[in-house]
Amino acid sequence: MCSIAGIVWEAPSPEPRTRDVVRAMTRALSHRGPDGEGIAVISDGTLTLHRWHRDGSIAAPSRSFPASAGHSLALGMNRLAIRDVAHGHQPMFDSTGHATIVFNGEIYDCDEIGADLARAGVRLKTRCDTEVILESYMRWGPACVDRLAGMFAFAIWDDRDGSLFMARDRLGIKPLVWAHGRGAFLFGSELKGLLATGLVDRRVRPEAINRYLVHGYVPAPDGPLEDVHLLEPGHTLTLREGRVEIRRYWSPSFAVAEQRPLAEHVDRFGSLLEGAVRSHLVSDVPVGAFLSGGLDSSSIVTLMKKLALGGVHTYTVGFDERAYDESRDAALTARFVGTKHHETRLALGEMEDLVVRVLAHYDQPFADSSAVPTWVLCHETAQHVKVALAGDGADEQLAGYPRARQYAVLEAMRNAPVLARLLGGIATGVAPMLGSRARRAKNFADYASVLRNGGAGDPMSGYIHLRNSFRGGWHARLLTHDFAQRVRPDDPSFHVHAIAARSDAQDPITRMLEVELLTYLPNDILQKVDMASGAHGLEVRVPFLDHRVVEAIAAMPIDAKLNRRESKVVLRRAMGPTLPPHTLTKRKQGFHFPVAEWLRGKGRPLVEDVLLAKRTKERGYFRGKVLDSMAAEHLSGRANHSTMLFSLLQLEIWHRTWV
Repeated sequence: MCSIAGIVWEAPSPEPRTRDVVRAMTRALSHRGPDGEGIAVISDGTLTLHRWHRDGSIAAPSRSFPASAGHSLALGMNRLAIRDVAHGHQPMFDSTGHATIVFNGEIYDCDEIGADLARAGVRLKTRCDTEVILESYMRWGPACVDRLAGMFAFAIWDDRDGSLFMARDRLGIKPLVWAHGRGAFLFGSELKGLLATGLVDRRVRPEAINRYLVHGYVPAPDGPLEDVHLLEPGHTLTLREGRVEIRRYWSPSFAVAEQRPLAEHVDRFGSLLEGAVRSHLVSDVPVGAFLSGGLDSSSIVTLMKKLALGGVHTYTVGFDERAYDESRDAALTARFVGTKHHETRLALGEMEDLVVRVLAHYDQPFADSSAVPTWVLCHETAQHVKVALAGDGADEQLAGYPRARQYAVLEAMRNAPVLARLLGGIATGVAPMLGSRARRAKNFADYASVLRNGGAGDPMSGYIHLRNSFRGGWHARLLTHDFAQRVRPDDPSFHVHAIAARSDAQDPITRMLEVELLTYLPNDILQKVDMASGAHGLEVRVPFLDHRVVEAIAAMPIDAKLNRRESKVVLRRAMGPTLPPHTLTKRKQGFHFPVAEWLRGKGRPLVEDVLLAKRTKERGYFRGKVLDSMAAEHLSGRANHSTMLFSLLQLEIWHRTWV
C-alpha cells in the first residue's frame, strides 16, 4: 500500500512552490506509505529529487538532473516497502533519464516481464516491479498495461514529448483520482491529497449526491465534487499540452467461450486460483490473511497453507452480538487448516468514537457500514504484517450474494405483468405478519410499484431496486423540491445501464454479475478495503481478482456459478475436498456490525445531534419533516431504517469533514 500524487501546472511555476504543493499532498496521504517519501520536481529545465525518511527527516541531499524546458510539474510518493526494500525508492527514473514514475500496487508477473526486458537488452538495476513498469513503458509505450498482471495505479512523466501517462488496473483494486484545479492538473490516490493543495474547489456535484443515495457510493467516473474525476478500472489517461485523453484498455467478455463439462471448468478454475495465490505470496516481508470462516477466505487460506513455506497467520474480527459474529467459524477453519490465528473482538458500547473516525476518513460519500469492522481488521492485522490476502471478488463473480436469486425472481415479475401484480399484492398483504422476513416480502411489493411507474422497460430495474437503500418511495419523499429539480435529468444508475447495454452476456443473471463486477465491486467493496487498509499502511491482495481468473469465470456458463441448490459452484467443487465441512454449509453472512441496534443505543446521539441538526437540514437536500419521521420510526423500534440512516449520517459527516 503506497500513495501517489502529482501536479502539472498550466504555466511555469518555481521549484519551491511546486515542491511544497505536492508535499502537502504526500503528507495528507502519508498513512498509506509510512516507509518513506519522495518528490521529483521539474522546473526551469531541471529535475530535482527530494527524499525524506518516515519521520520527515531528510533521507538524502537533493539531487538535480537536466530536463526539457517549458514544463512545471512534480510527482510525489509515499512508500510501503514490500519488494526490494533497499532499492525500490520512488520517484524512479528509467535508464535513459527521460521518464519518471510513481506507482502504487503490485505486479505479480514482474519476474516474467523482467526476463523479457532482459532478453531485449534492458539491464534492470533493481528487483522492484516499479522499474519493470517504467522500462516496459519505455519499450512498449501505453500498450505496456496489457502485459501487467496485478493491481496498480501509476503515473509516468515522459520528458521526450511532455506527456503524463496514467493507468489503473483492470478491476479497480487501486484508486486514482484526478482534477482540474486552479491553474493545474492534479492527481492522487485519495481525494484528500488533492484537497490538501487548496487548488480544488469544494463545490459538491448535486448528481453525485443523488447517485450516492441510490447506490451507497459515488459511481466513477464523476467524483463528489464538480472538478473531481475518478479514473475508471481498466482505463488509461494521457495528459498532453493540457488535453486529457482517456482510453479503455480492458473489458472482459461474458459470452460463453465454449460448452465444456463442469469438471473441466472446475479443474481450470482450481488451477488458475492456485496460481493466483502463489503469485500473490511474492513478497520480501511477511504475508498474512483475513479469515472469516466463509468459503471465500477459507479457500484462500487453505491454498496459502499449501503453498507457503512457513506458517500462515490469519486475522479476524468478532462481535459480542452473536447474530453478527463469525469468529467461531474462523477459529474452526484456522484449526482445521493449521494457521496461527489472531482474533479481535468488538462491543457496541466501544464503537461511537470509532464509527465517527472511520466515516470521517472516507473522503467520498460511502454508505457501506462494513467499513467499520474492516477498518478494525486492517488496524489489527497491520500490527503484525504489511501484506494480507483476502477473499474479496468471489461473490460478485460467482453469484455469492442472495440478490442473484432475488434478481431472477424480479426479472420474472418484470416479464410477466400478471405475476407482478399477483406477487406484489400478496407481498403487501402478508409482509406485516412475517416478522424478521417482512423485508423480503416488502421487496416484491416495492418492486411491483417500480414496474407500475416505468421500470418494466428497463432490464436492470430489478438489480437497481435491490441495490437501492431508499426503497418504498423514501427517495422521492426525502428530497426537497429544489434539490429534486436540480438532479431531475440525471440517471443515477447511468453506470449500470452503460455496462448492461454493451454486455455480451447470454442470460440475465450473467449480465447482472457483469454489472456487479464492474460497478459494485470497484466502487464499494474495493474502495472500502483500500481506504481501510491504506489508513493503517497495510497492503491487501485479492487473488480472486487476478484478471486471468476473472476472464476464465466470465466465459463460464451460468450453471458453473449458480444452480438450483448452490452458488459459487466451481469454487465449491474445486476447494470442497480441502475445506472443513462447516465451511461448505455456512450461510452467507456478510461482514457487518449491528447498525440498527447501535443507532438506537450508543449511536443515538449521532442521529439526534448530527443527522437531525439544523445545519444538516439547511444544506437543502432533504425535507426536515421526512428526516425527522424516518429517525423517529427507527429510534422507537417501529421500523428498521438503519441502512438509510447510516447512509445519511455518513453523508453529513463527509460534508463536515471534507466540504
